[in-house]
Amino acid sequence: MLLSFSVANFRSFREEQTLSLVASNRHTDHPEHLTAIPDDENKALPVAALYGANGAGKSNTIKALQCLEQLVIHGTAPKKAIQRQAFRLDKTSHAQPTEFTLQFIEDNRVFNYGIRFSDTLILAEWLVLLRDGKEITVFERLTKENGDVEISPGPVLSDDSWGDHSKVIAFAKVGVLPNQLFLHAISKAVREKDQGPVIVTVLRWFFERLTIIEADAPFMELADLVARDATFTDFAGSFLRRVATGVDRLRVDTAELEEKMLVGFGPEVQRSVGELPVGEIATFLGLDGSQLIVEKEQGTKVRLRTVQSEHLTADGDRVTFAFGDESDGTQRLTHLLPSLHAIRKKPSVFVIDEIDRSLHPLLSKGFVREFLKECATKGSQLIFTTHDTSFLDLGLLRRDEIWFAEKKPEKGATELYSLADFKVRKDLKIDKGYMEGRFGAVPPLEHELPEWVGKIMAELRTTAEEPAPAAE
Repeated sequence: MLLSFSVANFRSFREEQTLSLVASNRHTDHPEHLTAIPDDENKALPVAALYGANGAGKSNTIKALQCLEQLVIHGTAPKKAIQRQAFRLDKTSHAQPTEFTLQFIEDNRVFNYGIRFSDTLILAEWLVLLRDGKEITVFERLTKENGDVEISPGPVLSDDSWGDHSKVIAFAKVGVLPNQLFLHAISKAVREKDQGPVIVTVLRWFFERLTIIEADAPFMELADLVARDATFTDFAGSFLRRVATGVDRLRVDTAELEEKMLVGFGPEVQRSVGELPVGEIATFLGLDGSQLIVEKEQGTKVRLRTVQSEHLTADGDRVTFAFGDESDGTQRLTHLLPSLHAIRKKPSVFVIDEIDRSLHPLLSKGFVREFLKECATKGSQLIFTTHDTSFLDLGLLRRDEIWFAEKKPEKGATELYSLADFKVRKDLKIDKGYMEGRFGAVPPLEHELPEWVGKIMAELRTTAEEPAPAAE
């Protein structure tokens, strides 16, 4: 589980800002949402919904977490610049480092992992285990201005009571490139069985628990799931029928082709398939939005799998559609279903940018309600950005599960804060209060609208400060 993520000097973030999924002790609603934190009296939350005006920094919060994930999993090529984007509205920011700090739970342990980096160097990197209110160092890494890297193993790596980490300690003496994370280098250079139990646990969180889905990105494992996992196919069909998309079930069709017959799927697919080793499988997005799984066979042969959707006629006959022919909303919802299916089976953290894109508000809200019903208290989490005010419902979410991103005009930098920071009555209509600007994080456009539009909006708006019901 993710407990908190802090970011400083990245894209629209200047000063350090923190998104926290630790429950506020001041609020007692929805106790069924809470999950225990090891060796801590606090509880963790399963959901964070992030609101804000366009350009306020909602997506940048996700891009920052994605940047950290990419540096851990894929690293940076030797002698290449690190792909960071410092805050640009301050002349001094480019010369200052970017910093990410992450606190998370894995294998019933709480870790704090952080990095500080420039365009060319990982200046600092640290991993700490938190136990009984104490910080126990796993390792610390510093990079000098000349590029020399110093890695200091902490008590967790040195003490055998935490397991055998001798290979990691030996690797620390060899060192890593100044533009690469030590954690990434371990994942590539040390076999999993030799990494030691603590390092294996931390890497598992990045490689297996965390999944980030961008606003315009499909879930690229969809076709493979439909082809191989009957339980997912049944789950997806049932969900799509229940929400009246018209889709009765999904299936995958398979055909053997010559490579040259992939010309209709675009040059990028052709090039990538041409570079595939025999026996390897790759997933692509076709020009029509359909999902393709291509398996390279001997010679110039390939095996192509495509997702199809089936609809029922009034007579009960089945009609097949290419998945790319389905509406944008149906495609978007279907691409979200693997995440819901996955977190029902094992603890996972799904981060979704614009969860409501192309979806009817009832569908996006139903998706989150289904998650809470199936996954709350089981160690899974759903973090998403949205403009859909239907989530601003205290019958659905706690106040500390609702977050806002706002960019102050005088600074031009993103600030993150929670609805829990406000004193609001229980009977307040949160969605209306938000649209009226009571919590910030909305575009200041109304005063710029034509007068007649403003009058109509004023007539339609009902006050959020309705009288409180009489005490029983």
